[in-house]
Amino acid sequence: MCLKSTFHFSHKRATQMAAKKFPTMVTPKGHAAFAWLAKKDTKFDANGVYKVSIVLDKKDMTEGRVNFGKDAMSGSDWVKNILAICAEHGVSAVPGARGCPVKDGDQMRDKDGELKEQFKGKLVIQFKTTYKPGLIDTRGTTLPQSLQVLNGDLIKVAFNPVYREVSGSHYLSLYL
Repeated sequence: MCLKSTFHFSHKRATQMAAKKFPTMVTPKGHAAFAWLAKKDTKFDANGVYKVSIVLDKKDMTEGRVNFGKDAMSGSDWVKNILAICAEHGVSAVPGARGCPVKDGDQMRDKDGELKEQFKGKLVIQFKTTYKPGLIDTRGTTLPQSLQVLNGDLIKVAFNPVYREVSGSHYLSLYL
């Protein structure tokens, strides 16, 4: 099913871990990939997580928003902002490096070690939550629960970056 509207995902969550949260941000428009928003993905976590990745074209990004969605910036500056948050907290600011939420599609490989051609020239960024995210359209109207976001749908994601340190390793996680 192809949807004509752009979607925004958002869920306010109380974080109980010792982590630094940042103001809500909104991604540039991109295509959904690995979408698990209707039910939890339990493949790597028995409790399950809701998640979605957004695929952004490196050469043609729309604007993104920071500071609770109030301030717009170009798509490339928006990505640089995410990487700057990584660097500021000791997380590698190199897309694809451990702890960095931004993946370089030109470097992504499948389980056989082959390059994933569908992500060539793209950036892939994953978002997750343990709580079912709300879906709204571009006018702020809540979408019916029966409507699913599928891979390839055009979306935007509202999220909170959270810095955390686990066993001496630094991560920047992006929570729906």
